[in-house]
Amino acid sequence: MKNLPENTLQLYLIKVAKWFNLVMPIVVLFYQDNGLSMSQIFLLKSIYSIAMVATELPSGYLADVWGCRRTILFGAFLGIIGIIIYSISSDFASFAIAEVILGIGFSFVSGADSAMLYDSLKAQNRESEYIKFEGRITSAGNFAEALAGVAGGLLATIHVFVPD
Repeated sequence: MKNLPENTLQLYLIKVAKWFNLVMPIVVLFYQDNGLSMSQIFLLKSIYSIAMVATELPSGYLADVWGCRRTILFGAFLGIIGIIIYSISSDFASFAIAEVILGIGFSFVSGADSAMLYDSLKAQNRESEYIKFEGRITSAGNFAEALAGVAGGLLATIHVFVPD
């Protein structure tokens, strides 16, 4: 553990939490079970993407002003709020609000996590190892996403609302 740069374990946890999305393999079924049409489902995903892209630059600026740690915590807080709204919602408008909040939250974590890793490595004069650590952390996130896909699908066999 001595060999790991500062914040590395936290960054692994952030990446895993960011990508361990149990609802993803059954999200269309979840929406349909709540009475949404396919065009509404596509619109929700567009709303999320627009919210995320629209706040990428402002979130990067705030990461510079507030610091990466605060920006990531704020993004995680928004993620929790978005999931709570999803958990108590059953209509398009509520899901749209949740998607906006989730998109903004994702943009606050996106980039700030990589900047935190780079800054941690730079503080130890180990910037040349950035690609190695970023790759490992990204792989952990990919593994979490794959695991969540299988687990979410299995949980949905019990009931479509179990992964939610």
